[in-house]
Amino acid sequence: MTKPEPSGTLGETLGVVLLAAGGSTRLGQPKQLIPIDGEALVARTARRLLCLEPATLLVVTGCASAEVSDQLSSLPLQLVHNPDWRQGMGTSIEVGVNYLPAKVKGVLIMLCDQWRVDHADLKRLLAVWNTDISDIAVARWEKDKAFIFGPPAVFPRTLFHELESLSGDQGAKRVIEKYRDRSTFIMMENAAFDLDEPADLQQITKP
Repeated sequence: MTKPEPSGTLGETLGVVLLAAGGSTRLGQPKQLIPIDGEALVARTARRLLCLEPATLLVVTGCASAEVSDQLSSLPLQLVHNPDWRQGMGTSIEVGVNYLPAKVKGVLIMLCDQWRVDHADLKRLLAVWNTDISDIAVARWEKDKAFIFGPPAVFPRTLFHELESLSGDQGAKRVIEKYRDRSTFIMMENAAFDLDEPADLQQITKP
């Protein structure tokens, strides 16, 4: 099968879904609102994604949606509320992908608490995906001498139906596992850092 030619301008082909709906039960406070250098984490992550100049940036809200919306009010993005956010990440992915415009050829999915993922990481991920936009490009990192993979990840439009069928706590990892032969894994150690436990807050330093 002939592979599609790489797209010229990523901004014309890429949609971004930022997941910011979770209840942060283990952390004990909404991680979306954790301040880093005087800025709420969700806004900080959204600004990094906007630097990619995507065709659209959708932020899926749930827990503390009013406060999250206030933090993002000055940014050029679209807010989409997930009324079923308590049921898990899969529902937020479904909601976000459903709202993507028809013009996008792929979607970058990222968690709002991946505070160490920087612009260079994201550009490298997109550069790999742009070599064949019919495939998946996904971050991976090493943990306890094993390789783990997860977001951020880019999926082609041909797999949007798979993302829209996720439910409950099912993340996009299920889709990657199903289409592993169409997935390229990019080393990204920064993707290993998130905010799940109170102890994780101690790791936050200026990148």
